[in-house]
Parts: sequence; structure tokens; C-alpha cells
Amino acid sequence: MRTLWVWLGLVLLSIALALATPFSGIAPFWPAVAALAVILVTRQAAIGLSAGVVAGSIIIAGGNPLEAVRVIFADHLFPALGGSWHISALVFTLLLGAFAGILESSGGFERLLGKLLRGSRTPERRVLGSIYGLGLLCFFDGLANSMLTGRISRDAVDRTGISREKLAWVVDSTSSPVACVAFISTWIATQLTLIGDNLPGLNAYELYFRSIPGNPYCLLTLLLVPLAIFVRWEPGPMRRFQPLTPEGPGTPRPDSAAWRALVPLGVLAVCIALSFQIWSGEPIRLFSLNAWREAASGNAGPIALVAGAIGGLIAAWLCHPNSNERSAGTAAVEGAGGLLPAIVILILAWSLGSVFEALGAAEAVKGMLGEHVPTAWLPLAVFATAAATAFITGSSWGTMALLMPLALGVLDPADAPTIAPAVIGAVFGGAVFGDHASPFSDTTIVSALAAGCRPFDHVISQLPYALTAASAAGAAYLLIAVGIHAALATAISALGMILAIVGVSRRQAANSRS
Repeated sequence: MRTLWVWLGLVLLSIALALATPFSGIAPFWPAVAALAVILVTRQAAIGLSAGVVAGSIIIAGGNPLEAVRVIFADHLFPALGGSWHISALVFTLLLGAFAGILESSGGFERLLGKLLRGSRTPERRVLGSIYGLGLLCFFDGLANSMLTGRISRDAVDRTGISREKLAWVVDSTSSPVACVAFISTWIATQLTLIGDNLPGLNAYELYFRSIPGNPYCLLTLLLVPLAIFVRWEPGPMRRFQPLTPEGPGTPRPDSAAWRALVPLGVLAVCIALSFQIWSGEPIRLFSLNAWREAASGNAGPIALVAGAIGGLIAAWLCHPNSNERSAGTAAVEGAGGLLPAIVILILAWSLGSVFEALGAAEAVKGMLGEHVPTAWLPLAVFATAAATAFITGSSWGTMALLMPLALGVLDPADAPTIAPAVIGAVFGGAVFGDHASPFSDTTIVSALAAGCRPFDHVISQLPYALTAASAAGAAYLLIAVGIHAALATAISALGMILAIVGVSRRQAANSRS
């Protein structure tokens, strides 16, 4: 009932705003405000994004609700489903969902974890380090990563005397960051379309790869996890939680084997890489760096991602043990079905971006920020805005879809090739940080439930780690603002973070001995 009243109020406010001339300056920002407000009330990114589309369409239609319905479908939603990049993004996401479902069902990761833990002399470091390594191997999807590594690692942490909250931190702090910077993941399709749609004159793949050094939060978080494990840095909130007593002997599946996970992952990566050259229209030159660069910068992306994902899916299917209670087909359908909400968010994100463009939101934001935020400081401002938005909404994907058109829209065409990578990285990194800190983020909740702890306990115990990486990322953006290259700025911040954590962990160790 509450959601119904929210929608009714949204429609009435949108009609009033469309008809009120004095408030016309607010119109370009109204879809973003409506989306954020609805997400806050419903805690659902898809409902919030759809609210933004509806609110913007009512304004475009001059306050006429019937005309707004036509605008939604004819001008924004249906066009969003067209084009090779958008169609391939949808197919690729579903294929990787099916791929993840088969890998989980095969039991290969569970067996691999057991092998990594044999003969360990430092149980805690070995267990957590192995879980971190598995998280890096599950680079293809953040949510699947959290579910898979969290569920199969519970028994190992209980038997090693590690709290479930620490397991949830390792799982959550590995899954989204690695999916965000991995060029083969369910994220990449969304990321490329968000970049390509808003900077059509530039190569989306090139900008994505150049944005990785400009995404210090994800890179520093992936460094922070093994560092904290190695030096045994444990902030106060994490020390409050105690390990659980194991309930019984572990029961690894007898038919599982590590190669059932490793072979499909290798095939997936190789197939996608080769597909770029095969369908680039140029002669295949496997040992030429220029050939690989030209292939990635060409128009082979849509078919390469889909073809490579099909190759990986076939390999996973062939490696799936026949003796499992759940067949490979059932696992594939369930895995793909689990990503249907992500598909809906992706389509709504494209539609909302189209609405922003029709309302001239980018130009309006440019007019506001252009006078107050110098171009060099824009990545830091975008990072902070994305972090706050993701924290409030609990959705990294929704934040990326909401802010990417606005953040890239304020760039001057002459400055875009140089500053755009850092702005793109700031949107991605800020969204992931806000997601890590948010108590109602889907990834946060899934990580906690997969690890077997309360979501609120997970948020409280993870927050000091997330704030540490975010502070270091903020320092990197300050260095970028004064003219230091993004890669060097991130490296300097990484060094500072390492020295700080090592110093704090040594003081903790000295205090515990005294």
C-alpha cells in the first residue's frame, strides 16, 4: 500500500512540475530526485529507476499521463532494447549467469578450497587467503561470487576459529571490486554501454581499460584484503565477533574436482580474448600486441563477448559431473534466472539515460558544476557523490546508471579524452564503496547470509576496512587533481595505506603482548 501511495504522489508531483513554469529549471533533475526518493522508500533499485523514467516522461509529455505512456515505450524503453551493444549485453549477462550456476553445482570450487587448505601451518592466514583467491577466480559476477565463496567456506572458517563476520568481509570486499575491474564479467556489458552511450565519439573499451587506474577504491580494496590478512590487522568492530563452533564433519562432494571449475574459467577467458581477433575483420595475429589492441578497439565487442560466453558455458556444461543430483541444465537455468533482476535494472538504466538526454540533464548539471567544480577536481567530487548515492540507495548498479550520464555529460568535449577515464573510475569506485558501507545493499546482505552472519553485524565489522580504502582512494583523487597520473597517484596511495596498516597492526600486537 505504501508503494502505491508513493507512486501516486510521484505522478501528481511530476504533473504539477510539468505544468508549473516557475519550476522549469528543476525539471532536468526531477527524474534523479524521484528515483532516489523511491529507492529510499522501497529499497528496490529497479522500482526506483522505473520511477525516474516515469517522472521524466511525464515532464517530457507536458504533464499528460496518456502521452507519457507513449513516451515511455516508444521513445525510451523500446529504443533501449535495440542496437548490437544493448542486445549483446543482455545475452552476455544471462549466459554468464548460467555459467556461474553450473560452476557452483559442479563442486569444483569446494574441492579447490579443500586442496588449498591441506597442511597449513598458519590456519587463519591460509584459510582467509584461500577464500580471497577463490574470490579472485570468481571474477565473472559479484553476486554469484559472494554466494559461491561464502557458502562453501563456512565449514573451513568455523574449524579454524575465524568468525563468520570476517568471512563475510573477505567475500564482500573481493566480489564487487574484482567484478568491477575484470574485463570479463556480468558488469562489463553494463559498464561499456554506460560509457558508450554517453561518450559516443570515443571508444568505450579503451576508456574502460584506462579507467581502471582511475578506480583506486576497487584496486586498493583488493590490496587491503590480503594485506590485512597477512599482518593480522583487525579493527575494533571486527574483534567483537567470535567464531562459531563447527556443527559436524565437513561433507565435500565425492565427485567434485578442482579442474571442473578451473577448466571452464580458462576456456571462458581464452574464448572471449580470441573472439575479439576472430571477428575483428583483420588477420589473426596472436603474438602481436598491436593486433590485440586494434581488436579490442574495433566493433567486435558485442559478438566477441557473446561467443566467448557460449564457449565458456559449453566447457562448464561438459565439466559438470553427471552424478550430481542437480543436472547442468537445471543449474544453468537457475543461474540465468538469478540475474533476471540485473537484466531489468540494466534495461531501466538505459531508459533513464535516454530520459536524461531528452530533458537536457547533462547540460543543466554542466551549467551548475562548471562554475563551482574545476575539471581537475571532478573525479573527487564524482567519487563522493557516487559513494553517498550508493550508500543511501543500497545499489551500486543503480548508482552507476544514475550518475554516469550526469558525470560524463558535464565534460567538455576537448577535455573528455583525458579526464573521462578518472571520472568513469570515480563513478564505479564510489558506487562500490557506498555499496560496501550500506546496510541495505543487495551484495552486502547476500554476502552476510552466504557467510552465515547477520547483515547489520557484517556492515559494522566491514566499515573500518571500507573507510580505510575509501580514504586512500580520496587521497589518490587529490593527487590526480594536482596533475599526477592516475596510476602513479593510486600507487602512492597504496604505499601510504600499506605503511599505515602495518604500523597500526604492530601497535595492536605490542599492546596485546603487554
